[in-house]
Amino acid sequence: MKPRLLILLLLLSAVVAVTGWRMRNPPRGQTVDISRLIRGTAPDFQLLDQNNRPVRLQGYLNRFQVLVAFFDGQTGPDADPIMQSLKQFSGALRKNNIRILAISTPLNPQLKPQTLSYPFPVLRDTIAGTPESCCFRWGVCQQPPTAGKAAQITPALFLISQDGLIELNGQFPRPVADPLPAITKLVQGD
Repeated sequence: MKPRLLILLLLLSAVVAVTGWRMRNPPRGQTVDISRLIRGTAPDFQLLDQNNRPVRLQGYLNRFQVLVAFFDGQTGPDADPIMQSLKQFSGALRKNNIRILAISTPLNPQLKPQTLSYPFPVLRDTIAGTPESCCFRWGVCQQPPTAGKAAQITPALFLISQDGLIELNGQFPRPVADPLPAITKLVQGD
């Protein structure tokens, strides 16, 4: 066997041995949570707010972090503890460069006046439950609409980074696990 080939074979064996050893003995230090690496672009939407003005998510991205809160339109925003917390801390969140968008299915007409007291856009997903709807693309649709009954959504809170990225849970955005403590941390600037 030629000396060059022998040296190459020895080097290849050494690389394979070191790689195998490193795989069995990874370096100590900070561990990486794989779930935090799975991020994607937040699904865009444009919906009408409580004053019938169009609001588009894209208008907030690359300028602010955005909290998107989904709530049940049949019970209204005042019955939702997440919405109450967001209303209470909206000024502090705004100072921390965080904007809030709330989304519901079409509101019961008696509950619509509640939205006028909210200092952030309260949007309505009029086609909730259909594959084109905002609540469907965000993965919060519990039940599609039926004749005479609006779609039902799961209340949830999502945090979008300033660059428009959000953690994903498969094909849908991942909601914040504990919304009320998360809002408190955001108010404190954590």
